[in-house]
Amino acid sequence: MTTEAISSLDQAVILSEIASNAGAIMLANGAEIYRVEDTVERIIRSKKNIKDVDVYSTANVIVLSFSFNQEIHTNIRRVKSRTFNLYYINKVNSFSREFVSGNYSLQEALRELNKIKADPGYPLILQILGSAVSAAAFTILLGGKITDMLISFLVGFVSYIVSFQFQEANFGFFLVNFIAGLVVSLITVSFRLFLPYISVDKIVIGSMMAFLPGITLTNAMRDLMSGDVTSGLTGATTSILVSTALALGVAMPITIATYIR
Repeated sequence: MTTEAISSLDQAVILSEIASNAGAIMLANGAEIYRVEDTVERIIRSKKNIKDVDVYSTANVIVLSFSFNQEIHTNIRRVKSRTFNLYYINKVNSFSREFVSGNYSLQEALRELNKIKADPGYPLILQILGSAVSAAAFTILLGGKITDMLISFLVGFVSYIVSFQFQEANFGFFLVNFIAGLVVSLITVSFRLFLPYISVDKIVIGSMMAFLPGITLTNAMRDLMSGDVTSGLTGATTSILVSTALALGVAMPITIATYIR
């Protein structure tokens, strides 16, 4: 760990911005609360004359404070929306290790974080293909046939594109997941009209795997066990709402098709 010290108020402000920006990127991309707090605290404590470091984070807010020259400096950062992208979490983890080791100056650190925020990440086509392949793979694991696998590949492909468009339009997560479930069910039921022998249940379950809130629920349990009750309950509630939205979206076309027949 570097022993570099902060020598001015301006540098203390920049350090505060570096720490809060790093934490905000991690929080916005689905990092666990304890990981966010630990990363922010390590960044601040890397300067030897910083004292009384406190970091508090919930699912949407980071609050940090520290003492420099007997003055308290505080920074609050609001994260309005969260997604799950390990690409950015890995980037910030690597950055924090490099920063704590003294490989970045304060200005260089700010520029590096701006690069991470501007990084487009994995191309959209790879994300879409990943959703489609996972849908097909889960359908096979559930005992589906080759025809079921091919249909679930198409369903996963289209449903991810539709959900991405609604997410980019800043629709709420409940509506985005409801529409995703609706698209999955509509396409599958439509195929059933022409291919009555397909396994609708296996196709629907396999195609929904990309949308299920597994990471959210896992992080919520981890936060609860770590003592972050507020964030844990928030994550658990979000998981229930996402699952409900998906279930409602899937159920509507299937129920209507059942009554029509």
